[in-house]
Amino acid sequence: MIRETANQFLSNPTWDILTLLFFFALVFTYGLMVGRNKIIVLLLASYPAALISEYLSQYPESFLTNLNTAQLLFLRSFSFFILVLFIFWILNKSGFSRKSINKKTGQVLFLSFLNVGLWANIVFGYALSLGSELIKLTPLSKLLFSSNSAHLIWLFLPILVLYWLEKN
Repeated sequence: MIRETANQFLSNPTWDILTLLFFFALVFTYGLMVGRNKIIVLLLASYPAALISEYLSQYPESFLTNLNTAQLLFLRSFSFFILVLFIFWILNKSGFSRKSINKKTGQVLFLSFLNVGLWANIVFGYALSLGSELIKLTPLSKLLFSSNSAHLIWLFLPILVLYWLEKN
């Protein structure tokens, strides 16, 4: 049963699962290279970027009406990631990140997982807000990222984990 499901997935992967795997590989590799502290700053930069991106997506409406669904999803996702990088750069320049590279692989792995979960929640939220039949999520992605409770969990879980890591 599990082997059949795995074979079915590998023979026909969906865009949302491939996006998750890509995000995780990217963030985890970056985390291994620069350490735990930079991953924390990257995670923290995602929150204001999501808020600003949500606000910017409402303007200019005349331009957005000329785009199709895939273009809108790309534009919203791209602007979110550009804002994450910009805010990350600001936080690093302002001394928010410590200079030492703290390579606790277990923490880097877990923080990378949280970062990817938050990003997936935001990007898949953009996809679902478009309400198009062209962009669909798998049932697993809907369960993990698109319900109201999942959205709330992905917003608060990284903050709670960062608080817990600071205490220990």
